[in-house]
Amino acid sequence: MVELKTLSKYPFLNVSKDYVKENGLSVNELLDDPLYERARITGVERLDNAFKNRDVGNRSLATESDCIMELLSYPIARMIAVCIEDIYFKRRYALGEAIHAYKNLVNEPTSFLIDISNEFNLNVKYFEDTNKIKMHFVDYLHNAPTRYKEWKMINRGMKDGYIQITHKDLARIIQEALRARINKELDSKGCNNAIYKTFSLDIQRIQNTVMIHRKNIEAVPIGKMDVKKLPPCIKDILAAIQAGENVPHAGRFAVVSFLNSLKLSTNDILKLFSSAPDYQEELTRYQVEHITGKISSTSYKPPGCEKMRTYGICPVDKMDDLCKKKRHPLSYYKAKWREEKDKK
Repeated sequence: MVELKTLSKYPFLNVSKDYVKENGLSVNELLDDPLYERARITGVERLDNAFKNRDVGNRSLATESDCIMELLSYPIARMIAVCIEDIYFKRRYALGEAIHAYKNLVNEPTSFLIDISNEFNLNVKYFEDTNKIKMHFVDYLHNAPTRYKEWKMINRGMKDGYIQITHKDLARIIQEALRARINKELDSKGCNNAIYKTFSLDIQRIQNTVMIHRKNIEAVPIGKMDVKKLPPCIKDILAAIQAGENVPHAGRFAVVSFLNSLKLSTNDILKLFSSAPDYQEELTRYQVEHITGKISSTSYKPPGCEKMRTYGICPVDKMDDLCKKKRHPLSYYKAKWREEKDKK
């Protein structure tokens, strides 16, 4: 039987969900019973911490009561997140839960991580005698953060369809799988009226915080670039990055090389990436400076429309009439400038 403390540390596990169900708690009890006031407060704390610190935060788990309140705060936080009805916030919250889980997972025995991998249907083999871990390449590609250089397949050895990974790697892959699962679950649910009524002040406060955050980002001038003139493909990729989506390398490469061609500085480009929930300045700066030739021998040119389609990053359903006539995103942008100039 899994200890209560473990359930509270990993509230996303099936056994954790079963514990809540077996205790027969209704949503109304969670929202109204004074006994669960602390769980409600903690649920809001999870959301605030995730948005501010990209981690839902640590709380004392010294007593049985501590553990129960922590466990119950998870479904409460999720229900509130849905009612905030903001895609950026939901992505930020999901990331906060996933990062918090990762920080705990790296300190667990490898056998525990293998058990959790099974919950995410990850094809993992663990050789306890040699302490080696191997993951099937399909699951690796689907879940590993391959936007980072060290995670790319070319930098990983593969034998018989399996890639050898470390304990820390597996914890990180579970983090990504959890983030994706929470994102999907939050997107599939609607706001519960009872939740909104109980937490209306907190929901409105968080919505205002997110709105101010967005306005502060939008108020920052980004070189001489006019966002309104960007082609649909670049707009689409930027929106995905800023929403915290796991944008493929081809998408990030296309955006950075495109912006570099518009003579934006490294700092200007970083400003556009900085609103992403999982933004890491040092890593992003390295990637940007590599593509723009600041720390490499080549300044890469942005891909044309044909290559964008080949990479699967051309949003065909969002193409406008001008887009259909152009063969390169830069041509689209320049045509938009000429259109505005001709109107004056």
